[in-house]
Amino acid sequence: MTNRITALVTDDNVWPWLRDDTTLSEHGVDVTHVPLSDTERLKHRLPDADACVSVFFPAELAAGTGDRLRLLQVAAAGTDHIAWPELPVTVTVANSYGHGRSVAEHVLMSVLAARRQLLWRDAQLRQGHWRTRLVDPHGPTFRTLPGTTVGVVGTGHIGRCIAQLCAAVGMRPVGIRRTQSARSTADPDFAWTDGPQALHELACESDVLVLACPLDASTRDMIGGAELDMLGPEGILVNVGRGGLIQEQPLYEALRTERLGAAAIDVWRTPASPSRTPASALPFHELSNVIMTPHCSATAEDTYRDRAQEIADNLRRLAAGRPLHHVVRAGEAKNDR
Repeated sequence: MTNRITALVTDDNVWPWLRDDTTLSEHGVDVTHVPLSDTERLKHRLPDADACVSVFFPAELAAGTGDRLRLLQVAAAGTDHIAWPELPVTVTVANSYGHGRSVAEHVLMSVLAARRQLLWRDAQLRQGHWRTRLVDPHGPTFRTLPGTTVGVVGTGHIGRCIAQLCAAVGMRPVGIRRTQSARSTADPDFAWTDGPQALHELACESDVLVLACPLDASTRDMIGGAELDMLGPEGILVNVGRGGLIQEQPLYEALRTERLGAAAIDVWRTPASPSRTPASALPFHELSNVIMTPHCSATAEDTYRDRAQEIADNLRRLAAGRPLHHVVRAGEAKNDR
């Protein structure tokens, strides 16, 4: 049996796809767009909503959901922007994906650009310097990708997409996941996988280390000077997880002193901002061996289309009383409290 439900959508990226999805109304789902910036309107509408689609859910919203809200549908994979202490335990939280291919392509692009010193060569030629072996026998060379070991921290949906794309161009993926306790060679996408205790072995074995794991108490500041030294002067670090996974000062010093070959950082401790805001208080922008991007690895158009399809499916399921996909936390029934 389908009951009519109301869903508030605060995320501007998935809203156009949800707005144009005629199957939602046909299956009992009414969607309304309220921008996250319109806090007062959101606070007014939330008590009458059955679901809310958002990436961010701060305390002032979480504390005012009322008794009707059943689903907080996160329009992203990460749930670290939710005010969990204030969110009623009766609210189910689900996340969404659709961005694995986009992130994987960003990682591959970054590895190629870093290994071939693309940004440095571009800057040099703009100044009239031809940094190539064609005219300079001492010019830098580079290695192609086959035989490169890529260590992936986080072998979930995104990490698996990264491993598959890297393997397709001849790289050798290995990985660690926080829920594994022993070495395994059974995963078809990785030469081996292990648990978090194998981080140092992963760093030592990898030519490229990719961070694609969530940020929590167990992963915060997991990459410091020791791990960067294990990667070494030819190693490449790529972070598409969260900025808090890396200790910034040791990273800056390792890059500045060339103890680490290169880094491609897409996520920073400083949140993305619509205003002009430096990514870090440290002068990473002065270094030629770092690729800086503004948390854009997942922002392909395909991502929002696929993400909206997943979200629409969950909203239809909610209206029909069917099990939801990608549940991060199941809400407690009111009579169980």
